[in-house]
Amino acid sequence: MLNRIVTLIFCVSVAIAAIAQTIPDSISTQEPNAIMGRPYKSFDTTAFCSYSSFHPSQYITDNNWDILCAFIQPGTVTKLDSLGIPYNKSQIRLLEVGDLLSSDKGVYTTSMKIFDKSETENIRQQSKEFVDSIFPVIEPEMRQLISDFAKAGYAKQTYSLIFSYLLDLYIWDEEQLGSPLNCEDHGTWSGVYWAMFESRSHDKVGTNGYGPVHQNWTDNLGYWLSSGKLLSFAREVMKTKGNRIENREVIDAITGWGLTDEKGNILIPILHKNNNDNIDNLCRSITIQLSDAVKKYCSTWNKVHNISSERVGQIIFYHEVMWDLIDTLESKGMVAMPAILKGEEVGKQHFGDICFIVIDDSEKD
Repeated sequence: MLNRIVTLIFCVSVAIAAIAQTIPDSISTQEPNAIMGRPYKSFDTTAFCSYSSFHPSQYITDNNWDILCAFIQPGTVTKLDSLGIPYNKSQIRLLEVGDLLSSDKGVYTTSMKIFDKSETENIRQQSKEFVDSIFPVIEPEMRQLISDFAKAGYAKQTYSLIFSYLLDLYIWDEEQLGSPLNCEDHGTWSGVYWAMFESRSHDKVGTNGYGPVHQNWTDNLGYWLSSGKLLSFAREVMKTKGNRIENREVIDAITGWGLTDEKGNILIPILHKNNNDNIDNLCRSITIQLSDAVKKYCSTWNKVHNISSERVGQIIFYHEVMWDLIDTLESKGMVAMPAILKGEEVGKQHFGDICFIVIDDSEKD
């Protein structure tokens, strides 16, 4: 089963990168605003990927991040010596196996994109301007979609349905921006992994997928149902296609979490993708307009930012766009983050407020 996890890590720090300048002899003497010497956790890293055994972040062990930062500009291992960065051959090899580091005749280059402060600020300004331009175009349908969610009885889950379903799931259809499964293969994972210099100011927000079951989350979330129980629930949902589940053991395991009642009836939204109902048609229309605009904007954007391909550029740029979209929706009062995502002690029964099920009707027998 594909465990698609899009990980969004946000921290706050102020910095400036000086890649084009001569790197000092020791990493310990780096200026506080430089990429070199800046801790991994101070960056805003994103992994848009699917993986079978190892997530790309799992290759960032020991001081491997320092090695990657050192080889943003190509060099041999003597560069690490001159910077005072300890390393061994196993570390270098691990980063190569994870496809985060490449080598050519002994010259190493970091494969993942790491943006400096000025690039990060520039990209986020471009994203904000892009959203200011596209939002008036999609706003009427956004308002109708939110209204239709309420009519369907999904008012409590509106924030998660807009963020996680519309902006972080539906748009990654092959007709729109594509799936991580169809991105470049990196051995143990496929997709794109990159780092912005610093975080945005809002909470860390993301989406975890367990087959047809999806969960919106933030780092402030205080109620976490174990992955094992969610996967067991997902397997039952796959059997019943979203109808009442009958496995008593699974029902008992998730009792009180707002996913089913005591009889196994599903309590969270069940969305049918590709069934052409009002919600599906609105989601398709909005995401097609968004993806077409992103593709047009990014036709040469990747080259400006030294990104490996136009497709990778689209993925990176859209991940900034989605934050500005949700910020715009919140500022207009169209959506509001539920209390459970803010870390408030509302009770585990509200876990269902941030979960939903997607049944793809195009995959029916």
